[in-house]
Amino acid sequence: MSEALIQLFVQLISNYTGLRIRTQDREALCRKLASRIRALKLSSPEDYYKLLQEGINSNNSYSAIAAQGEWRTLITLLTTGESYFFRDSGQFWLLENVLLPEVIAYQRQVRSSDSNSKPSLRIWSAGCSTGEEPYSLAILLTQLIPDWENWNLLILGTDINHESIEQAKQGLYSPWSFRMVEPTRLPRYFQQRKNQWKLEEKYRKLVTFRVGNLARDRFPDYASDLANLDLIICRNVFVYFDFPVIGEIVEKFANTLRPGGYLITAHAELHGQNLDQLNPKVFSQSVVYQRRDNSSVKIPVSHSSQGYNLPSSRPSPSLISTSVKLETLNNKVNRHKNQSPLYPSSTSSSDLTFKNSDVSLLLQKAETLFKADRLDESLLTSQHIVRLQPRHFQAYYLIAKIYANLGNYHQAERYCQQAISIDGLAVEPYYIMAHLAEEKGDLDRAKYWLKRILYLAPFSIGAYLELAAIYERESDLKRANKMRRTALDILGNLPTDYSLEHLDKMNLSELKDYLIKAIQTQD
Repeated sequence: MSEALIQLFVQLISNYTGLRIRTQDREALCRKLASRIRALKLSSPEDYYKLLQEGINSNNSYSAIAAQGEWRTLITLLTTGESYFFRDSGQFWLLENVLLPEVIAYQRQVRSSDSNSKPSLRIWSAGCSTGEEPYSLAILLTQLIPDWENWNLLILGTDINHESIEQAKQGLYSPWSFRMVEPTRLPRYFQQRKNQWKLEEKYRKLVTFRVGNLARDRFPDYASDLANLDLIICRNVFVYFDFPVIGEIVEKFANTLRPGGYLITAHAELHGQNLDQLNPKVFSQSVVYQRRDNSSVKIPVSHSSQGYNLPSSRPSPSLISTSVKLETLNNKVNRHKNQSPLYPSSTSSSDLTFKNSDVSLLLQKAETLFKADRLDESLLTSQHIVRLQPRHFQAYYLIAKIYANLGNYHQAERYCQQAISIDGLAVEPYYIMAHLAEEKGDLDRAKYWLKRILYLAPFSIGAYLELAAIYERESDLKRANKMRRTALDILGNLPTDYSLEHLDKMNLSELKDYLIKAIQTQD
């Protein structure tokens, strides 16, 4: 295929989908185009180009409809659907503790003058892949709104990939989709089906899925519920788009939000874009974008960022006494009786004045408290261990995990580095550093830490899988599959009862099945 024709395909794909085909992606593009040309038994690439052109036309002729079907097939090959539940713990902490409580309070105030009207909440997960993100939001909302069944809740998930949308509607996921969720939490929301988990129907019914093309679709669109939204989440999507297309979509997003509504993207995805209609708000966990509000309706500030104690403004660990209750860590998120799915509300702390200096027992207690989501008490106990033994690796590592779960990335990184300074050969802190880097959008740094893990422990399956996911996100499918094949080779030499580090949600057989399927999908 000539360079001129490849460029025509690149431009055509960009015009129809907004997707950016980078120079390093062109070889893979040519393979995918060739596979479709063979499948359709066309005589030349030029014929395939003409077919795709026909699909862009707005007429309803038979040939145009058939060509639009081919676009659906090609888009499935061009887009990746790697996601998992509660992705980016910092942003989800921000959603649970600041943004959604503010929006909920706003909607209660708006509806308070009309006793016959239900309060409503409207959220759009744009580029939702296979549905993990909107379903995570559904679970979170049922925790934040005790009377959620009396609300008009709209959680809309859209994606350009038809296969991803069909999979999302099923609500059925492999253990790999829960790699950032404690296994003990799954039975609360999911039913186990052999080696997969199916989301409970009451949560599935809260989410509406449909195919959507952010580049071509018109919104706001009142007929399709894409208007006056409280929240739009579009994360890890713009990385695939051309810069001008991002600007056009952001402008449409701003017009689709109600005044005061929020837009959340992945970290640094809007760098250099025109944000005239949006007001960036900087939190320690993330930057979010609020539509400028020129109306006279004021948003309640009781749970807003104004006057809110974010993690970065909490006392440093060395200033917190172990002889008092830790009321400053989470006392402003103790708004509902039931614990939330990932970020726990505070529980009543007992007096943690320790009389027993047995460090091993203290560590066991801290880890038990951590697993029980009593993060404030776990933090105090871990800090007490550090005071008793200033070079206790496990205590520093546990403190890093606590801050990572709270979305306080700066403190999490600080304590990871402390743990590494004590034991530079232990891989556990490097996993946290890699996850934090990925959640902040620094994929190169995430790859650095994962490769560091493989240098220290060459048979670390988790690191290979994380690298594969990042390479797939970067559209480097060749390297992604190389990582998966290496992991599969390692698994082939392990005993069947081998315990997989950092992958306690999957057994050996489940992981092999997952890898084989992922490799076949991308080959």
